[in-house]
Amino acid sequence: MAVPVLKKARQECSQDLCPERTSLLNPQTIRRAILNDVNEPLVFKGYLKGKWKCLEWEVKDWGRVLGDDNLMFRVGARVKEGDQLKSPQWETECMKVSMKYCDFLEWIKGQKTCLSQCGSQVNCSTHWAYFDYFYMKDLEHPEHLLGAMDWGTFGFTERGLTDSTLWIGSTGANTPCHIDTYGCNLVAQVMGKKRWVLFPKSQSEYLSPTRVPYEESSIYSEVGFPRPNTSSHPRLVSTTPHVVTLEAGDVLFVPNQWWHSVENIEFAVSVNTWIELPSDDDERVKEAIVMHQIGSLCQGIESVDLISSAFNPNMMNMATMTSTDLLNLLVHKVFQNTDTEGKQESKKSEGAHTGVFDWTNEEWCRSYNITRVEKLLFEDYYGTSSNCEQKNTDSEKSAKKYNSLPDEIQFSHLKILIDAFTDPRVIDQMKKILDEKLHGPS
Repeated sequence: MAVPVLKKARQECSQDLCPERTSLLNPQTIRRAILNDVNEPLVFKGYLKGKWKCLEWEVKDWGRVLGDDNLMFRVGARVKEGDQLKSPQWETECMKVSMKYCDFLEWIKGQKTCLSQCGSQVNCSTHWAYFDYFYMKDLEHPEHLLGAMDWGTFGFTERGLTDSTLWIGSTGANTPCHIDTYGCNLVAQVMGKKRWVLFPKSQSEYLSPTRVPYEESSIYSEVGFPRPNTSSHPRLVSTTPHVVTLEAGDVLFVPNQWWHSVENIEFAVSVNTWIELPSDDDERVKEAIVMHQIGSLCQGIESVDLISSAFNPNMMNMATMTSTDLLNLLVHKVFQNTDTEGKQESKKSEGAHTGVFDWTNEEWCRSYNITRVEKLLFEDYYGTSSNCEQKNTDSEKSAKKYNSLPDEIQFSHLKILIDAFTDPRVIDQMKKILDEKLHGPS
């Protein structure tokens, strides 16, 4: 099946572009709009050109920042033309490869192969590699980025390297479709092209949400983006994906709790920052309840394979948490002293909608080189063909493997329990009851 072609969207986004026009917007105006008004994805076309010096760098220049450290890449199999995925390329199923940045550049050119941590040989013709979700404060030479990027161009002068993450990947590198429960997101495309597919939270029921594999503050979709199989997820055809391909100099605003799947169209470098919102306080309590539910359900499980499938790699420490650990974490999140009134006052001081940033007006957006991410019918985004080969992913093989385990607990049973105990309706109700106990009925 062919990759969706968005000719109309690309043409509309490329006509009469003028980055200088966007710069006429006051950064504080953009900041207020992001924090108060905008509830749909927006793209600031070419906004960073002439502002972020790192846009002028060549591919090899990032080697000055990354140094000679070995970087840990997540590596997955490229999806063949015509294949569909019944489930995502989960992080738990990807290989890990340690490479220096200079070796990675040779690898993507096909000049060398590399070995994964499990001893498998991988090359760029059959695999993609992603150095993702890396906090820039931990770079070997972060000083080279001083003055090269500045979130103050959006009015967030307080945000810097400490609050930014780096994403560098080859063609095909992708992130499973998910929701970030906290904050909103600004994504700066520094080099190359990256396609984003976004859905509003209101369409969650069509995206098969799950908390397995578990990661704090991430709700995943079981749909096999970036090449979904509609036979496995027939309700997907009821969605209206918002699709955009970012190019160097573009910045995407992702509103709070929008689903998003991301794929590199070519070698790409991007930087993002998650911006805190007052609603995060409530979400952190909900996430603490989720963590307690999952941690309690998984206590006592001895199967390493079972635990490895239930948790993302960065959450494996939960498998060793005791009942006391889980309770202490929940108590801390529920009863910690949060300056709610101060945060509400802080938001109020940002200013309400002034009418200056009229993001709902298409003509106004176009005049400032800002585009609302185009909403499509699902069939316009991705044609559905029953003749396409249906790829049996490793996750399905894993599920079958667990079904044959001699353990009393099967993976399929554990997954059903986790998804039931962490269903948003359950968590919302528990949060409501907690609020009533703490503050009295509303």
